[in-house]
Amino acid sequence: MKGLIKLTGAVFLIASLVGCGMWAGNHKKTDDHKYKVQNYRQDGMLGITNVNPNDPMNPTFHHYDDDANLMKAVLAQLPGIQKTNIAINGPTAKVRITPVASLNAGQVEELRSQAQMALETNMPRYKIHVKMVR
Repeated sequence: MKGLIKLTGAVFLIASLVGCGMWAGNHKKTDDHKYKVQNYRQDGMLGITNVNPNDPMNPTFHHYDDDANLMKAVLAQLPGIQKTNIAINGPTAKVRITPVASLNAGQVEELRSQAQMALETNMPRYKIHVKMVR
């Protein structure tokens, strides 16, 4: 009885291997696959410099604190700003500016426009929202 079970198992094993081989043999092989050759940047790192954007050795590495400080430095060049508050959330930067009290409504709007343009120019990775508060 044990010999019959072993023989049956061997027959099933051989049949399954032959079946797999027949399937692979009958499977139509085509050369539809076009391989696109990609070249690495000539940075000596075989293209891995862009793998981790938060690697301190990566030239695009940044912190939100550094970006906020740069935004404050840009806004410090504009006259008429008393106080700024910057909140960065992912790709969005919300900037609240308190203008000096001596500015009229037209000057406040002009200051808002200048601040918006200056921040968008210097921080292109963020969607900037400038709001004036009194």
